[in-house]
Amino acid sequence: MPKDEFDFDDPMELSGVGLFTEEDTTDAMAECFIEEFLRMGYNHKQILALFRNPHYLGMKMVLQNRGEAFVRERIAEVFARWGKAIQWPVARAQAHKPASISEDVHCGADTTTPSEAASEWDLNLTDPMGAAVPKLKL
Repeated sequence: MPKDEFDFDDPMELSGVGLFTEEDTTDAMAECFIEEFLRMGYNHKQILALFRNPHYLGMKMVLQNRGEAFVRERIAEVFARWGKAIQWPVARAQAHKPASISEDVHCGADTTTPSEAASEWDLNLTDPMGAAVPKLKL
């Protein structure tokens, strides 16, 4: 049988199965993704970039549902479990922000959200293939 045709009777053909559950499996799923790429040699910044990549649907779903802080915490936990200490850089944008941005937002001078400001430092990250990671506004 040619390789491009799918044979439903072939036991060696890969097939995916969705399992519905009432239990929230986001934690285990995120840790599995992180550990998989950690074992392939990716660093913590590259893994975070994968969570932001819209082509990785499962990872993107975790980021959208739980937020970047959750993902960073899970990455740090998994790396620590493997004996690799990581440190997230401090955002450059936060160092220059005034104590109260509510006045700036009303005047229209500052329209960035807290998540954009917190992740501004990683504009130079690349995906595992070396392509630039786009900054997405969610």
